[in-house]
Amino acid sequence: MPANPAIIRAPIEGVVDQFFVTPNQQVSEGQLLFKLDLTTLTSRMNVAEQETQIASSEYRQSALQSLSDSKSRAQLVPQEGKATQRRVEAEYLKELLAKAQIKAPRPGIVLFDDPSEWIGKPVAAGEKVMVVATEGDVEIEAWVPVSDAIVMPKNASVVLYLNATPLSPVDGHVRYIGHEAILRPDGSYAYRLRAKLDAGEHGSRVGLKGTAKVSGQYVPLVYMILRKPLGAARQFLGI
Repeated sequence: MPANPAIIRAPIEGVVDQFFVTPNQQVSEGQLLFKLDLTTLTSRMNVAEQETQIASSEYRQSALQSLSDSKSRAQLVPQEGKATQRRVEAEYLKELLAKAQIKAPRPGIVLFDDPSEWIGKPVAAGEKVMVVATEGDVEIEAWVPVSDAIVMPKNASVVLYLNATPLSPVDGHVRYIGHEAILRPDGSYAYRLRAKLDAGEHGSRVGLKGTAKVSGQYVPLVYMILRKPLGAARQFLGI
């Protein structure tokens, strides 16, 4: 998994319109990644700008008439407030237009699914679309079953045997393990474990899977063999 990725989320609610990058592409800071559909926002902004001009013109006209007409002078305050409101609405829509064009917060590699699956898809504000990861900055993510959640020493060693290269294990040390079990897609509960790679380990490609071996405290062999049967017996007998 990427060690310190920048999560790119949809800043506002909308429909994904176009991508300007491809998966696994190297990007620079400030580079345009994708944009949401701007049609509705552009129309609203044009209407708001026109209303702002009309409200400003009405205010200036009333200001000139107020020099000789007391009735026009009484309308100055509400017309000024209306002009200010229209101006604020136009500025707010301009900010939304800028937010609808999402840029890379830092240099790295963009990781996301097939762009064709996103085009035309409505997204909610805060929904994750992609991540920007630093090349080579990866760590190990493993899932510890509830039945195997033993007490682990600080910086416990982890060895990852990748399915692609089982003869070249990746070594690391536990960075943290979750305090609560999480429901996984397969319906089982497990604790999330993250481990940083040891110095000198080459960062493997993100997304590779395998089997991780986590070393806990040393115990007698008989305890390791009988731990699960003893635990099952205590739960069944209630002792």
